[in-house]
Amino acid sequence: MITIKPIDILSEEMPTCIALELHPEQKNYVADNAFSLAQAYDENKDHAETGKGAIAVPYAVYENDQMVGFAMYGYFFPYIDEEDAYDNHHPVYFFWRLFIDKNHQWRGIGKEAVRQVMDIIKQKPQGDALYCYTSYAPDNIGSKATFASYGFEEDGREIGGEIVARYKI
Repeated sequence: MITIKPIDILSEEMPTCIALELHPEQKNYVADNAFSLAQAYDENKDHAETGKGAIAVPYAVYENDQMVGFAMYGYFFPYIDEEDAYDNHHPVYFFWRLFIDKNHQWRGIGKEAVRQVMDIIKQKPQGDALYCYTSYAPDNIGSKATFASYGFEEDGREIGGEIVARYKI
């Protein structure tokens, strides 16, 4: 059984999360989990202090009782006139990270983690938005297939060298 549970940089589960690994050829596709947890902490701290930026929501992914992955979404407030913004005028959700340990890939765990995170996003817990975006490297066929199977559609843009896909919430 696949489940997701909130995790943060202060969690006692953090060392397990950081120890998860990708195959060497996948390391350019997604940030490591130590960076992602620190980024979530920084984004949330900045948002709490300024009311701007993003709210990051990280999760550990479990198969039965074993942590096998990490997922994180963000709620982004509009960045007016930012060249690399997903939407300059409306808040959006963004499926920021999907990281499944190399020993647990290609078994449907990523797809189930996406489904569970998207079930949360559809409730719009941080606020209203029309879309949830994600992005992936053009040659990352695993992410492309996983998000397409959920209904994400490429919108014709590339931001930061990654293909942008969106899902209407």
